[in-house]
Amino acid sequence: MSEDFDLAGAYASARSRISGLVSAAGVDAVANRVVPATPAWTVPLLIAHLRGVLADVAAGNLEGSPGEAWTAAQIKRWGDVPLPELFEQWAAESREVEVLLRAGTAGPFSVPLVMDAHAHEQDLRGALGMSGERTGSFYAWAIDILAGRIPDRVAKAGLAPMALVTPIGRFGAHDAPVTLTVDEWEYTRVAFGRRSMAQVTALQWAVNGVPVVDSAVVAPYAPLLSRFGLATADLTE
Repeated sequence: MSEDFDLAGAYASARSRISGLVSAAGVDAVANRVVPATPAWTVPLLIAHLRGVLADVAAGNLEGSPGEAWTAAQIKRWGDVPLPELFEQWAAESREVEVLLRAGTAGPFSVPLVMDAHAHEQDLRGALGMSGERTGSFYAWAIDILAGRIPDRVAKAGLAPMALVTPIGRFGAHDAPVTLTVDEWEYTRVAFGRRSMAQVTALQWAVNGVPVVDSAVVAPYAPLLSRFGLATADLTE
């Protein structure tokens, strides 16, 4: 699945949808709209980040990615650019990078670039109250990558094996005693650090087929589901 996935198409479609969402809401209406999933950012700053990530990928400026200083530099550089201009620049450079994505020569940040765009599309949808794009080929591709990292993290933590059970497949050992059953959209929100400890442990966990009642039983597993860490506060979308 990962090898056949159209990275360029996925990125271009996410960018197009993001532009359309802001256009539908109105540039003036979103000027000071805080994004709950990234509360330090307004909608324009979120777009500045997306534009900045693409610029850095295109320039090969990946030192420190995706750390806070790397991201802060994007906001500093693009944060004051008017939204219409940001979208115009983003679209123009995106078309150039999409050629590289199709050729497989866009560099080591190709996969994170696409995942970042989709994650922030959902952040934007939450800020604007415009839900959508919660199923599709992106999720099968993303989960195949993200969930594939869980067994090693669990083993390194010295915990009993766990498996992730989603509508698009089971990820992890067939006989893993600990299971988390979750839809593909919700899992990606967890994986991208958009859910709190309380929210993750309240999901549909089971041990040996028996539903978990005490969240403390699965609390050690929760942080292992996201390389970005868990949200410090509940996020309802």
